[in-house]
Amino acid sequence: MTNPPSASSSLLLRFALAAAVAILIAYGSLYPFVFHDAGLLKADVSHFLAGWRQPPESRGDILANLLLYIPLGLTAALAFGQSRTLGAVLAVLAGCALSLSIELAQFYDAGRVSAFSDFALNAAGVVVGVVVALMTGARSVRTSWPAGSEPAFARLLLLAWLGWRLYPYVPTLEIHKYWRSLEPVLFAQNVEAYDVLRYGALWLSVIFLFRTGVRRSMSLLLLAVLAFFAAKASIIGQVLSLPELLGAGLALLFSPFILGRFARVGVPATAVLLTVILVLTRVLPWEFAASPKPFQWIPFFGFLHGSQQVDAISFAQKFYLYGVVLLLLVRSGVRLRFAIALECAILFGTSLLQTFMVGRSAEISDAVLALILGLVYAFVRRQSHEGAGPALKGAAAELSR
Repeated sequence: MTNPPSASSSLLLRFALAAAVAILIAYGSLYPFVFHDAGLLKADVSHFLAGWRQPPESRGDILANLLLYIPLGLTAALAFGQSRTLGAVLAVLAGCALSLSIELAQFYDAGRVSAFSDFALNAAGVVVGVVVALMTGARSVRTSWPAGSEPAFARLLLLAWLGWRLYPYVPTLEIHKYWRSLEPVLFAQNVEAYDVLRYGALWLSVIFLFRTGVRRSMSLLLLAVLAFFAAKASIIGQVLSLPELLGAGLALLFSPFILGRFARVGVPATAVLLTVILVLTRVLPWEFAASPKPFQWIPFFGFLHGSQQVDAISFAQKFYLYGVVLLLLVRSGVRLRFAIALECAILFGTSLLQTFMVGRSAEISDAVLALILGLVYAFVRRQSHEGAGPALKGAAAELSR
Protein backbone atom coordinates (compact mmCIF):
# COMPACT_ATOMS: atom_id res chain seq x y z
CA MET A 1 0.00 0.00 0.00
CA THR A 2 1.37 3.38 -1.01
CA ASN A 3 1.39 6.50 1.08
CA PRO A 4 -0.71 9.44 -0.09
CA PRO A 5 1.27 12.25 -1.69
CA SER A 6 1.94 15.30 0.40
CA ALA A 7 -0.16 18.42 0.00
CA SER A 8 2.89 20.34 -1.25
CA SER A 9 3.55 17.85 -4.08
CA SER A 10 -0.11 17.96 -5.13
CA LEU A 11 -0.07 21.77 -5.14
CA LEU A 12 3.16 21.79 -7.16
CA LEU A 13 1.59 19.47 -9.74
CA ARG A 14 -1.45 21.73 -10.11
CA PHE A 15 0.71 24.82 -10.64
CA ALA A 16 2.87 22.88 -13.10
CA LEU A 17 -0.20 21.98 -15.17
CA ALA A 18 -1.41 25.61 -15.15
CA ALA A 19 2.08 26.77 -16.15
CA ALA A 20 2.17 24.24 -19.01
CA VAL A 21 -1.15 25.55 -20.33
CA ALA A 22 0.12 29.14 -20.07
CA ILE A 23 3.31 28.23 -21.96
CA LEU A 24 1.29 26.58 -24.75
CA ILE A 25 -0.90 29.68 -25.03
CA ALA A 26 2.14 31.97 -25.21
CA TYR A 27 3.74 29.68 -27.81
CA GLY A 28 0.68 29.71 -30.03
CA SER A 29 0.07 33.44 -29.61
CA LEU A 30 3.62 34.68 -30.29
CA TYR A 31 4.87 32.15 -32.86
CA PRO A 32 7.03 32.58 -34.99
CA PHE A 33 8.70 34.97 -32.48
CA VAL A 34 9.86 37.55 -35.04
CA PHE A 35 10.11 40.64 -32.86
CA HIS A 36 10.93 44.11 -34.14
CA ASP A 37 11.09 47.68 -32.85
CA ALA A 38 7.53 49.06 -33.28
CA GLY A 39 7.88 51.99 -30.92
CA LEU A 40 7.67 52.78 -27.23
CA LEU A 41 5.44 51.03 -24.73
CA LYS A 42 3.25 54.13 -24.65
CA ALA A 43 2.48 53.67 -28.35
CA ASP A 44 1.77 49.99 -27.71
CA VAL A 45 -0.76 50.75 -24.97
CA SER A 46 -2.39 53.54 -26.99
CA HIS A 47 -2.82 51.22 -29.97
CA PHE A 48 -4.30 48.52 -27.75
CA LEU A 49 -6.81 50.82 -26.03
CA ALA A 50 -7.80 52.53 -29.27
CA GLY A 51 -9.30 49.31 -30.59
CA TRP A 52 -11.81 48.77 -27.80
CA ARG A 53 -14.73 49.45 -30.17
CA GLN A 54 -13.52 47.17 -32.94
CA PRO A 55 -15.41 43.83 -33.04
CA PRO A 56 -13.71 40.45 -33.60
CA GLU A 57 -12.83 39.67 -37.19
CA SER A 58 -14.92 36.49 -37.53
CA ARG A 59 -16.77 33.77 -35.66
CA GLY A 60 -13.67 31.64 -35.94
CA ASP A 61 -11.72 34.40 -34.21
CA ILE A 62 -14.32 34.47 -31.40
CA LEU A 63 -14.26 30.70 -30.97
CA ALA A 64 -10.48 30.42 -31.06
CA ASN A 65 -9.92 33.13 -28.44
CA LEU A 66 -12.58 31.69 -26.14
CA LEU A 67 -11.42 28.09 -26.38
CA LEU A 68 -7.77 29.05 -25.98
CA TYR A 69 -8.21 30.40 -22.44
CA ILE A 70 -10.86 28.06 -21.02
CA PRO A 71 -8.21 25.42 -20.07
CA LEU A 72 -6.16 28.16 -18.40
CA GLY A 73 -9.11 29.27 -16.25
CA LEU A 74 -9.79 25.65 -15.32
CA THR A 75 -6.21 24.77 -14.37
CA ALA A 76 -5.55 28.10 -12.64
CA ALA A 77 -8.68 27.65 -10.52
CA LEU A 78 -7.41 24.20 -9.51
CA ALA A 79 -4.00 25.64 -8.67
CA PHE A 80 -5.49 28.41 -6.51
CA GLY A 81 -8.21 26.13 -5.19
CA GLN A 82 -7.38 26.24 -1.47
CA SER A 83 -10.06 28.93 -1.12
CA ARG A 84 -12.90 28.81 -3.65
CA THR A 85 -13.67 32.52 -3.79
CA LEU A 86 -10.09 33.77 -3.50
CA GLY A 87 -8.90 31.05 -5.88
CA ALA A 88 -11.46 32.05 -8.51
CA VAL A 89 -10.47 35.72 -8.25
CA LEU A 90 -6.75 34.91 -8.48
CA ALA A 91 -7.34 32.60 -11.45
CA VAL A 92 -9.25 35.30 -13.35
CA LEU A 93 -6.60 37.92 -12.54
CA ALA A 94 -3.77 35.60 -13.61
CA GLY A 95 -5.51 34.72 -16.88
CA CYS A 96 -6.26 38.36 -17.67
CA ALA A 97 -2.67 39.33 -16.85
CA LEU A 98 -1.32 36.68 -19.22
CA SER A 99 -3.69 37.73 -22.01
CA LEU A 100 -2.84 41.43 -21.55
CA SER A 101 0.89 40.71 -21.57
CA ILE A 102 0.60 38.66 -24.76
CA GLU A 103 -1.55 41.26 -26.51
CA LEU A 104 0.99 43.97 -25.68
CA ALA A 105 3.85 41.72 -26.80
CA GLN A 106 2.11 41.05 -30.14
CA PHE A 107 2.52 44.75 -30.95
CA TYR A 108 6.24 43.98 -31.40
CA ASP A 109 5.75 40.58 -33.07
CA ALA A 110 5.72 40.64 -36.88
CA GLY A 111 2.67 38.93 -38.33
CA ARG A 112 0.65 39.35 -35.12
CA VAL A 113 -2.03 41.93 -34.33
CA SER A 114 -2.73 43.35 -30.88
CA ALA A 115 -6.51 43.65 -30.40
CA PHE A 116 -8.64 44.66 -27.44
CA SER A 117 -11.40 42.29 -28.60
CA ASP A 118 -8.98 39.36 -28.28
CA PHE A 119 -8.24 40.36 -24.69
CA ALA A 120 -11.97 40.59 -23.87
CA LEU A 121 -12.63 37.14 -25.38
CA ASN A 122 -9.63 35.68 -23.58
CA ALA A 123 -10.91 37.06 -20.29
CA ALA A 124 -14.34 35.56 -20.98
CA GLY A 125 -12.68 32.22 -21.69
CA VAL A 126 -10.85 32.37 -18.37
CA VAL A 127 -14.12 33.09 -16.55
CA VAL A 128 -15.80 30.13 -18.28
CA GLY A 129 -12.92 27.84 -17.24
CA VAL A 130 -13.14 29.05 -13.65
CA VAL A 131 -16.91 28.47 -13.60
CA VAL A 132 -16.38 24.93 -14.91
CA ALA A 133 -13.83 24.30 -12.16
CA LEU A 134 -16.22 25.61 -9.50
CA MET A 135 -19.10 23.54 -10.86
CA THR A 136 -16.96 20.42 -10.88
CA GLY A 137 -16.47 20.81 -7.14
CA ALA A 138 -20.04 21.83 -6.36
CA ARG A 139 -22.05 19.40 -4.24
CA SER A 140 -25.17 19.66 -6.38
CA VAL A 141 -23.25 18.64 -9.49
CA ARG A 142 -21.48 15.74 -7.79
CA THR A 143 -24.79 14.29 -6.63
CA SER A 144 -26.43 14.49 -10.07
CA TRP A 145 -23.44 13.46 -12.20
CA PRO A 146 -21.23 10.39 -11.76
CA ALA A 147 -18.09 11.19 -9.78
CA GLY A 148 -14.56 10.10 -10.64
CA SER A 149 -11.89 10.65 -13.27
CA GLU A 150 -13.51 8.73 -16.14
CA PRO A 151 -16.86 10.58 -15.89
CA ALA A 152 -15.10 13.96 -15.64
CA PHE A 153 -12.95 13.22 -18.70
CA ALA A 154 -16.00 11.88 -20.55
CA ARG A 155 -17.92 15.12 -19.95
CA LEU A 156 -14.97 17.13 -21.25
CA LEU A 157 -14.96 15.03 -24.44
CA LEU A 158 -18.71 15.49 -24.88
CA LEU A 159 -18.16 19.25 -24.86
CA ALA A 160 -15.50 18.80 -27.56
CA TRP A 161 -18.01 16.71 -29.57
CA LEU A 162 -20.61 19.49 -29.43
CA GLY A 163 -17.97 22.07 -30.34
CA TRP A 164 -16.98 20.00 -33.36
CA ARG A 165 -20.40 18.95 -34.63
CA LEU A 166 -22.50 22.09 -34.01
CA TYR A 167 -20.23 24.89 -35.25
CA PRO A 168 -21.01 27.83 -35.87
CA TYR A 169 -23.69 27.62 -33.12
CA VAL A 170 -25.95 30.24 -34.75
CA PRO A 171 -29.59 29.04 -34.83
CA THR A 172 -32.37 30.52 -36.89
CA LEU A 173 -36.18 30.36 -36.78
CA GLU A 174 -36.54 30.62 -40.57
CA ILE A 175 -38.79 27.77 -41.71
CA HIS A 176 -36.93 27.38 -45.02
CA LYS A 177 -33.76 26.55 -43.07
CA TYR A 178 -35.39 23.42 -41.62
CA TRP A 179 -36.49 22.31 -45.07
CA ARG A 180 -32.97 22.77 -46.45
CA SER A 181 -31.63 20.76 -43.50
CA LEU A 182 -33.97 17.86 -44.31
CA GLU A 183 -33.41 17.84 -48.07
CA PRO A 184 -30.26 15.64 -47.92
CA VAL A 185 -32.24 13.09 -45.89
CA LEU A 186 -35.41 13.06 -47.98
CA PHE A 187 -33.69 13.05 -51.37
CA ALA A 188 -30.63 10.94 -50.58
CA GLN A 189 -29.66 8.85 -53.61
CA ASN A 190 -26.77 6.60 -52.63
CA VAL A 191 -25.94 5.69 -49.04
CA GLU A 192 -22.48 4.20 -48.59
CA ALA A 193 -22.19 1.39 -46.07
CA TYR A 194 -18.86 2.80 -44.85
CA ASP A 195 -20.46 6.17 -44.04
CA VAL A 196 -23.19 4.47 -41.98
CA LEU A 197 -20.55 2.36 -40.20
CA ARG A 198 -18.40 5.42 -39.50
CA TYR A 199 -21.28 7.43 -38.06
CA GLY A 200 -22.47 4.38 -36.13
CA ALA A 201 -19.07 4.01 -34.48
CA LEU A 202 -18.92 7.73 -33.69
CA TRP A 203 -22.37 7.70 -32.13
CA LEU A 204 -21.54 4.54 -30.22
CA SER A 205 -18.57 6.40 -28.74
CA VAL A 206 -20.87 9.34 -27.87
CA ILE A 207 -23.29 6.97 -26.13
CA PHE A 208 -20.35 5.43 -24.26
CA LEU A 209 -19.30 8.87 -23.02
CA PHE A 210 -22.88 9.78 -22.12
CA ARG A 211 -23.32 6.59 -20.09
CA THR A 212 -19.95 7.19 -18.43
CA GLY A 213 -20.11 10.92 -17.74
CA VAL A 214 -23.79 11.82 -17.45
CA ARG A 215 -26.21 9.01 -16.70
CA ARG A 216 -27.17 5.53 -17.89
CA SER A 217 -30.82 6.51 -18.41
CA MET A 218 -31.98 5.43 -21.88
CA SER A 219 -34.82 7.95 -21.92
CA LEU A 220 -32.43 10.82 -21.12
CA LEU A 221 -30.07 9.57 -23.84
CA LEU A 222 -32.85 9.53 -26.44
CA LEU A 223 -33.85 13.06 -25.44
CA ALA A 224 -30.24 14.24 -25.76
CA VAL A 225 -29.86 12.68 -29.23
CA LEU A 226 -33.12 14.24 -30.43
CA ALA A 227 -32.06 17.61 -29.03
CA PHE A 228 -28.73 17.33 -30.88
CA PHE A 229 -30.35 16.70 -34.26
CA ALA A 230 -32.97 19.41 -33.64
CA ALA A 231 -30.18 21.88 -32.84
CA LYS A 232 -28.23 20.81 -35.92
CA ALA A 233 -31.29 21.33 -38.13
CA SER A 234 -31.71 24.87 -36.80
CA ILE A 235 -28.08 26.01 -37.03
CA ILE A 236 -27.00 28.05 -40.04
CA GLY A 237 -24.62 26.11 -42.26
CA GLN A 238 -25.54 22.71 -40.82
CA VAL A 239 -27.61 20.01 -42.53
CA LEU A 240 -28.79 16.55 -41.54
CA SER A 241 -27.52 13.50 -43.40
CA LEU A 242 -29.15 10.11 -43.85
CA PRO A 243 -25.95 8.14 -43.07
CA GLU A 244 -25.57 9.93 -39.73
CA LEU A 245 -29.23 9.37 -38.82
CA LEU A 246 -28.93 5.68 -39.71
CA GLY A 247 -25.67 5.39 -37.80
CA ALA A 248 -27.14 7.07 -34.73
CA GLY A 249 -30.19 4.78 -34.91
CA LEU A 250 -28.04 1.65 -35.12
CA ALA A 251 -25.88 2.86 -32.25
CA LEU A 252 -28.95 3.48 -30.07
CA LEU A 253 -30.40 0.09 -31.01
CA PHE A 254 -27.30 -1.97 -30.22
CA SER A 255 -25.74 0.10 -27.40
CA PRO A 256 -27.65 -1.73 -24.60
CA PHE A 257 -25.94 -4.91 -25.75
CA ILE A 258 -22.52 -3.61 -26.87
CA LEU A 259 -22.02 -1.21 -23.94
CA GLY A 260 -24.29 -2.96 -21.45
CA ARG A 261 -24.94 -6.69 -21.34
CA PHE A 262 -21.86 -7.67 -23.38
CA ALA A 263 -19.64 -4.72 -22.41
CA ARG A 264 -16.66 -6.97 -21.65
CA VAL A 265 -16.42 -7.73 -25.37
CA GLY A 266 -18.32 -4.75 -26.75
CA VAL A 267 -16.16 -1.98 -25.30
CA PRO A 268 -12.85 -3.43 -26.66
CA ALA A 269 -14.57 -4.03 -30.01
CA THR A 270 -15.74 -0.40 -30.06
CA ALA A 271 -12.21 0.74 -29.24
CA VAL A 272 -10.78 -1.31 -32.11
CA LEU A 273 -13.48 -0.16 -34.55
CA LEU A 274 -13.02 3.52 -33.69
CA THR A 275 -9.23 3.18 -33.95
CA VAL A 276 -9.56 1.64 -37.42
CA ILE A 277 -11.92 4.41 -38.52
CA LEU A 278 -9.51 7.00 -37.09
CA VAL A 279 -6.69 5.52 -39.18
CA LEU A 280 -8.85 5.38 -42.32
CA THR A 281 -9.86 9.04 -41.98
CA ARG A 282 -6.16 9.94 -41.94
CA VAL A 283 -5.14 7.91 -45.02
CA LEU A 284 -8.23 7.86 -47.28
CA PRO A 285 -8.51 8.52 -50.13
CA TRP A 286 -5.32 6.82 -51.32
CA GLU A 287 -3.85 9.60 -53.45
CA PHE A 288 -0.09 9.39 -53.48
CA ALA A 289 2.14 12.25 -54.61
CA ALA A 290 4.91 11.93 -57.16
CA SER A 291 7.48 12.87 -54.53
CA PRO A 292 7.29 12.94 -50.70
CA LYS A 293 6.83 16.21 -48.86
CA PRO A 294 9.00 17.14 -45.84
CA PHE A 295 7.79 16.11 -42.40
CA GLN A 296 6.95 19.05 -40.11
CA TRP A 297 8.54 18.67 -36.65
CA ILE A 298 7.26 21.98 -35.23
CA PRO A 299 4.22 21.16 -33.06
CA PHE A 300 0.90 22.67 -34.25
CA PHE A 301 2.54 24.29 -37.28
CA GLY A 302 -0.65 23.89 -39.36
CA PHE A 303 -2.80 25.36 -36.59
CA LEU A 304 -0.57 28.40 -36.38
CA HIS A 305 -0.60 29.11 -40.12
CA GLY A 306 -4.14 28.17 -41.14
CA SER A 307 -7.64 29.61 -40.86
CA GLN A 308 -8.73 30.14 -37.26
CA GLN A 309 -12.22 28.85 -38.01
CA VAL A 310 -11.04 25.68 -39.72
CA ASP A 311 -8.33 25.12 -37.11
CA ALA A 312 -10.77 25.50 -34.19
CA ILE A 313 -13.15 22.91 -35.65
CA SER A 314 -10.25 20.58 -36.49
CA PHE A 315 -8.85 20.90 -32.98
CA ALA A 316 -12.23 20.05 -31.41
CA GLN A 317 -12.56 17.05 -33.74
CA LYS A 318 -9.10 15.70 -32.94
CA PHE A 319 -9.49 16.43 -29.23
CA TYR A 320 -12.65 14.33 -29.23
CA LEU A 321 -11.41 11.45 -31.37
CA TYR A 322 -8.04 11.02 -29.67
CA GLY A 323 -9.58 11.40 -26.22
CA VAL A 324 -12.41 8.90 -26.71
CA VAL A 325 -10.09 6.29 -28.23
CA LEU A 326 -7.81 6.69 -25.20
CA LEU A 327 -10.73 6.34 -22.78
CA LEU A 328 -12.09 3.28 -24.62
CA LEU A 329 -8.68 1.61 -24.54
CA VAL A 330 -8.34 2.25 -20.80
CA ARG A 331 -11.87 0.96 -20.14
CA SER A 332 -10.97 -2.15 -22.18
CA GLY A 333 -8.24 -2.96 -19.68
CA VAL A 334 -5.22 -1.43 -21.42
CA ARG A 335 -2.83 0.33 -19.06
CA LEU A 336 -2.88 4.08 -19.46
CA ARG A 337 0.82 4.30 -20.25
CA PHE A 338 0.53 1.68 -23.00
CA ALA A 339 -2.69 3.21 -24.37
CA ILE A 340 -0.99 6.62 -24.73
CA ALA A 341 2.06 5.04 -26.38
CA LEU A 342 -0.11 3.02 -28.78
CA GLU A 343 -2.19 6.00 -29.84
CA CYS A 344 0.86 8.25 -30.27
CA ALA A 345 2.56 5.52 -32.36
CA ILE A 346 -0.50 5.14 -34.61
CA LEU A 347 -0.80 8.89 -35.15
CA PHE A 348 2.92 9.33 -35.73
CA GLY A 349 2.97 6.43 -38.20
CA THR A 350 0.02 7.75 -40.19
CA SER A 351 1.57 11.23 -40.16
CA LEU A 352 4.73 9.78 -41.70
CA LEU A 353 2.58 8.06 -44.31
CA GLN A 354 0.97 11.41 -45.13
CA THR A 355 4.31 12.67 -46.44
CA PHE A 356 3.60 10.53 -49.51
CA MET A 357 -0.05 11.63 -49.91
CA VAL A 358 -1.71 14.51 -51.76
CA GLY A 359 -3.50 17.18 -49.73
CA ARG A 360 -2.29 15.98 -46.34
CA SER A 361 -0.24 17.85 -43.75
CA ALA A 362 2.39 15.52 -42.35
CA GLU A 363 3.13 16.88 -38.86
CA ILE A 364 4.16 15.81 -35.37
CA SER A 365 1.16 17.77 -34.02
CA ASP A 366 -1.31 14.86 -33.81
CA ALA A 367 1.02 12.69 -31.77
CA VAL A 368 1.83 15.63 -29.48
CA LEU A 369 -1.87 16.36 -28.97
CA ALA A 370 -2.53 12.72 -28.07
CA LEU A 371 0.36 12.84 -25.58
CA ILE A 372 -1.03 16.02 -23.99
CA LEU A 373 -4.48 14.42 -23.72
CA GLY A 374 -2.93 11.39 -22.05
CA LEU A 375 -1.13 13.56 -19.52
CA VAL A 376 -4.34 15.51 -18.83
CA TYR A 377 -6.22 12.27 -18.21
CA ALA A 378 -3.40 11.03 -15.96
CA PHE A 379 -3.67 14.25 -13.98
CA VAL A 380 -7.47 13.90 -13.69
CA ARG A 381 -7.09 10.32 -12.47
CA ARG A 382 -4.51 11.35 -9.91
CA GLN A 383 -6.75 14.11 -8.60
CA SER A 384 -9.64 11.65 -8.33
CA HIS A 385 -7.49 9.20 -6.35
CA GLU A 386 -6.43 11.98 -3.99
CA GLY A 387 -10.06 12.79 -3.25
CA ALA A 388 -11.13 9.16 -2.77
CA GLY A 389 -8.28 7.66 -0.79
CA PRO A 390 -4.61 6.64 -1.09
CA ALA A 391 -3.04 7.93 -4.28
CA LEU A 392 -0.06 7.01 -6.36
CA LYS A 393 3.05 9.11 -5.95
CA GLY A 394 3.12 11.57 -8.82
CA ALA A 395 1.39 11.76 -12.18
CA ALA A 396 4.23 9.77 -13.74
CA ALA A 397 3.34 6.83 -11.52
CA GLU A 398 -0.28 7.19 -12.59
CA LEU A 399 0.71 6.43 -16.19
CA SER A 400 1.69 2.91 -15.17
CA ARG A 401 -1.86 2.07 -14.15
